[in-house]
Amino acid sequence: MENKGWNQRLAAVRRAAGLTQEQLGELVGVTRQAVSKWESGQAVPDAMIIAAICRALHVSADYILLDREPEEDAAAETPSQVPDTCPCCGRGTSGGICPVCGYTPLAAAPAGPRYAVTGALAGPIRQDQAQRIVKYCGLTQEEIDRINEGYQCTYPHNQIVFCRGRDARAAQWIASHLNQGDLMSRIIEDKGEEEDLLRVKPDAMAVPPLEQLRPGGLGFWGTVGAVAVGVILTLILLSLL
Repeated sequence: MENKGWNQRLAAVRRAAGLTQEQLGELVGVTRQAVSKWESGQAVPDAMIIAAICRALHVSADYILLDREPEEDAAAETPSQVPDTCPCCGRGTSGGICPVCGYTPLAAAPAGPRYAVTGALAGPIRQDQAQRIVKYCGLTQEEIDRINEGYQCTYPHNQIVFCRGRDARAAQWIASHLNQGDLMSRIIEDKGEEEDLLRVKPDAMAVPPLEQLRPGGLGFWGTVGAVAVGVILTLILLSLL
């Protein structure tokens, strides 16, 4: 089976995501020169890197390598347009990486459950905590001041709702960056309840460590995907021999 054109598809998907070659390289842990060689057809990334590329660009390996979508979930795997606002902090952006909170890659929020991020406070929000909350949640200093004015009335254990309506990955990104020092964040499924009811709900998922969310970290499903991509790539290479 001929693999002609995979490099052009890679370049097209990268541009559709609003990423430069350097930015894609940072996401998957390689140099801009390496990405340039892939897109010009001078080199082929290994299976692990292909898995990271597909995850970073929200596209399937079948599309990149074979110009074909899987029969199931094809629509969910096709490249998505870069949104006008960051799905984490809500600020306007025109590129593939949010210039304020650093969330990447930017893509339209997927369908599925929505989540809220809450935090337990032992007292009024300090300046160092406020900086993280403003940066990653998109709150203003005025909103922080209002939280400080009424924090003693937020029960139980002074649980503050920092943001609502985020998709799972965005909620993890926010909570992981807030979850430092004595500001312990939680991720709660958000079904539109009143905030008093939201505060007493159990955790919907664990807050992952920051290292797991940084570019290049695959996690469990990333590893599974890498194995699948490895099989596909092996079959392609054998067919070319």
